[in-house]
Amino acid sequence: MIGNLRSWHRTGPKISAAVVILWGLTGFLHPIMSWTAPRAAIQMPPEPVVETEGALAPSAFAALSGEARHVRLAPSSTGAYWSLQIAPGAPRVAVDAVTGEDATDALYAHSVALARHYADLPEAEVLSVRQITRFSMDYAPINRLLPVSEVVFDTPDRLAVYVDTGSDRLAAVSNTQRRWMLRIFQSVHTLAPLKPVEPLRLLVITGLTLAFLSTVIAGISMLWGAKGRKLRRWHRWAGAVLALPALAFPASGLFHAWVNSPLFKAADPVAEIFEIAALTALPSGRFTHLAASAGDDGPLWRGAAGREARYWSATGEALPLTDMDRARQLAGTEGETTLQARFDGSYGFANKRLPVWRVETDSAPVFVDPVDGLIASRTTGPVAAIERWTFNRLHKWNFADPLGRYVRDGAMMATVLALIALALTGLMLARRRRRKS
Repeated sequence: MIGNLRSWHRTGPKISAAVVILWGLTGFLHPIMSWTAPRAAIQMPPEPVVETEGALAPSAFAALSGEARHVRLAPSSTGAYWSLQIAPGAPRVAVDAVTGEDATDALYAHSVALARHYADLPEAEVLSVRQITRFSMDYAPINRLLPVSEVVFDTPDRLAVYVDTGSDRLAAVSNTQRRWMLRIFQSVHTLAPLKPVEPLRLLVITGLTLAFLSTVIAGISMLWGAKGRKLRRWHRWAGAVLALPALAFPASGLFHAWVNSPLFKAADPVAEIFEIAALTALPSGRFTHLAASAGDDGPLWRGAAGREARYWSATGEALPLTDMDRARQLAGTEGETTLQARFDGSYGFANKRLPVWRVETDSAPVFVDPVDGLIASRTTGPVAAIERWTFNRLHKWNFADPLGRYVRDGAMMATVLALIALALTGLMLARRRRRKS
């Protein structure tokens, strides 16, 4: 048995070294991206005012026939326009709220205004504006929101701001440096180019991870029986010290890859579909946000003026609903409901939307976003909970958060460098052995 383990430990280092070097060095990019990521100059969304006077209901326009998941009367410098979300993978449809003509220019003007607000770049020239309808190397799935508008400014770093014109939320901020790091990280660390053939991607990740783990386990089993001097002794004792992170990093990463694979993970939340023809009238007044989403008996209007929100039926009749009531309606329960105004362990940053309402159910809390008219997140089962715990603590070292992120990341990177050095010394020892034989 020991002979077999020794044999594998001497033949496996080439694969293991390649794995630890490629995944280790690209793993460095994650904290570096966190340190150097461009930030929004302003975090809070704007509160533009839109008036319903003069606007016709969506059902009045032939161009708006069919179904939608979200319909908003949106503001822009060229006038109010109807903005429709049909599906996450489809671009928003925009028509003038008075004439019913195509209002793509208004949608783009709205996008630019949002991007200027978040970046605090009132004068910078805009290089391009386009709708993003699918995730990519530059706009990764971690950003969640689709569709969004990408606005690229003529700055030295080609700042790109991604905004959701349906809710005026900021989706992401990027620049040239971050785009290149994201492409390298996703190409090598997560094998993103293989995502179109997801089973193959998982198979490759699993094969490489198991090859590395088996080499580590073989080395651990030989610790107390092996002999040697100088470099061999250092390799043996360094392997003993680094055994835990050498197992924890790849094992937690493999578990993360499987649990979060599109083959097994639930689809991102979307609002229910409703008939646009049902929106025959709209509430009158001035709003910072006015939109319709599906209700129990047809679409509902939600109109907000600052933090206060009111509701109307599809025919414009006032309804005795609050955001709390609407959250319970969407969750399908009358459980205890509280406002969730920050990210925490049960509703993490990856969910993007804030604020939301936390509605308690018999099994687990549900987080609801009345602005988009959907369930933003459901508390998942034990497997996902275990995956979050292991990935956060064993792969991202969140247990060291009290030390500060720079100390935490520095210690993690030093450990990875030590693992790379351990792999390289293993290769050197293997080369020496071949020369002697």
